[in-house]
Amino acid sequence: MDMLVQSGANRCGVVMSSTKKRLTISLELEDYDALRALAEGHRPPLSLQYILSVAVKDLLEKHAARQLALPLDK
Repeated sequence: MDMLVQSGANRCGVVMSSTKKRLTISLELEDYDALRALAEGHRPPLSLQYILSVAVKDLLEKHAARQLALPLDK
């Protein structure tokens, strides 16, 4: 595993598991560009995979704590 990603995961409290599942998503171009800028703007730069993993983990934690404020029925 890339040491930068592992280091970033440790700082953010994300556990990097060896039992991962792969999925594919499609994003609007504007969203993709914004995510890429966020990842590249971090020092050290982060991967899009890492940024999305953190976002999904945050979504699931908020859902579990019943603090999810966005509608998921769109």
